[in-house]
Amino acid sequence: ALAWRRVRSKSRFHTRDSEIQIEISRPRSRQATSQLMLNRVMSMQRETRRLQIQPHDGPADSMLHRKDSNCTQDHCSQGGETQCPGPHLPEDIWCHIFSLLPMQDAARAACVSHAFKRSWRCYPNLAFNMKALGVDERSCGEDEIVTNFTSKVDNILKNHSCIAIKKLEIVFRYYDDKVCNLDSWLQTAITPGIEELTVQLSTKSRKYYNFPWSLLANENGKLIQYLKLSCCAFSPTVGLCLKSLSRLELFDVNITRDQMGSLLHNFFALQRMQLKNCDNITCLKMPFHLQHLKYLEVFHCSSLKVIEIEAPNLSNFQFMGLRQVQLSLGVALQFKKFDMSFPGVVSYACTNLLSNLQYVEALSLCSRREIIDTPVLPSKFLHLKHLSVDLNAMTFSPTYDYCSLISLFDASPSLETLVLNVSHSPSCKDI
Repeated sequence: ALAWRRVRSKSRFHTRDSEIQIEISRPRSRQATSQLMLNRVMSMQRETRRLQIQPHDGPADSMLHRKDSNCTQDHCSQGGETQCPGPHLPEDIWCHIFSLLPMQDAARAACVSHAFKRSWRCYPNLAFNMKALGVDERSCGEDEIVTNFTSKVDNILKNHSCIAIKKLEIVFRYYDDKVCNLDSWLQTAITPGIEELTVQLSTKSRKYYNFPWSLLANENGKLIQYLKLSCCAFSPTVGLCLKSLSRLELFDVNITRDQMGSLLHNFFALQRMQLKNCDNITCLKMPFHLQHLKYLEVFHCSSLKVIEIEAPNLSNFQFMGLRQVQLSLGVALQFKKFDMSFPGVVSYACTNLLSNLQYVEALSLCSRREIIDTPVLPSKFLHLKHLSVDLNAMTFSPTYDYCSLISLFDASPSLETLVLNVSHSPSCKDI
């Protein structure tokens, strides 16, 4: 069960007629926050209308009533356009409330109200995926899915100002470069104010989309904090500006060692990086200038042979592969969490990485094959509190001595939690 902590806050909105104070008790949910604010504001509108229709006693009251009515009419119909219903809040306040709604709800509101249509044009969080666009995969063929998806995205961007977009997400596993206008979508939506960008594609032909990195050059990429790419190719570009990027995720991206080095050269605020199924990279080097990097995850990069880490403050490292890689770790590194999975990882970690793991607090080792027994460790993991060892004995050498793992346990005097998982076939000897 999840316990939602409620936070009480007060918001003051100053309008031409009065000051409106709204006290909100809200869960930690943008959708719930927006709904509460809209409900409170609309209830205040109903109360205002109720007071306006009450009878007046004298000429002064009648004149005041007519004056207020004229002011209200002028305020709600500036330039012949209907403003947002409710109290006379500034338009930027309405846009902020509107931005807290999920995209589907925001689109519905814009369809039923001309007043909210203006807010929709500046809606900042665009999520283009099958669910958000209402494309049903079960009742449509692939060609129809591609056509419907493309048509809906085209229409949304056509009716959007694209000036205030902060978050853009394009997730489409039926990507077809002959039908989808992806280049045009990105060129339209990527503006200097964008903060989060996701392009997650998948194709049957395994043809990579040539991501237009030039769109992130100069001012367009200045504020981007989160970038996620999938099934894309890397093309070097000059003037790439991603100084605010704190999180990078590359899944199935066609990128080489030199291209990765050129890309990382532009990052100074990077804190988290995930690299998965990038099969063309042979060497990954995390340079020293990545002072803020705390988390690095590298999974299933089949051609990767060497990982060099010089980022001084990296504390959480996770690696998973089908073969052993050569790890070169800086002498100043102070890992807190270290997870590795590849054949022979137990003996490799105890032999080659002990000096770099003196401060590790959580260590996880997963091996499908161990040939060499675990050696006696010359020093200890003085800060290690949580140890997990996962062994697949079905592919182990029959001569492997499982009791040699005791040396690993003996080298951990501060150990609090131990998880030992050994899977083996019935034909294996008892362990």
